[in-house]
Amino acid sequence: MADPLLKHDGNLRFAGFPITGYPVDPQALGERVKALLDEQEIDTYGALTLWFGSSPEHEEPARWEGLVGLACTGFPRPVEGMMVEDYRNLSALSLPHSGPIKDLGRTWRRLADHGQSLGHRLRPYWRLSLRARRLADGNLLPVADVAVFLDT
Repeated sequence: MADPLLKHDGNLRFAGFPITGYPVDPQALGERVKALLDEQEIDTYGALTLWFGSSPEHEEPARWEGLVGLACTGFPRPVEGMMVEDYRNLSALSLPHSGPIKDLGRTWRRLADHGQSLGHRLRPYWRLSLRARRLADGNLLPVADVAVFLDT
């Protein structure tokens, strides 16, 4: 099993739509965020991200609250219910997640325990990044990465 990877993400501006529960079609929400930011000539980068505000281990996915969107540069205007949030000095422990959505809490717990064993305090939010990795044969493999954020 892979070891958690510690990354320093720095500062992040994130634009997304608020959600309650794991969305039925996060890709569609991400595409809508991208279209709204493109209209404002705002650049996006990175994977489609689901940003959640509390631990996933004690609540059902239907009760999780957060945002679905993309990291961006510039100063986007919040339109059509889209929210824009800034995060500072992000450091995260991350791991790939290959199980069902209901098991995200286990991956989160492994990361949280590892971070605390290193002497870090957890921030109250976490991230699920959804991307596709191209295989040698040209096919795309969906990849999900869970990250917990730390105060370092």
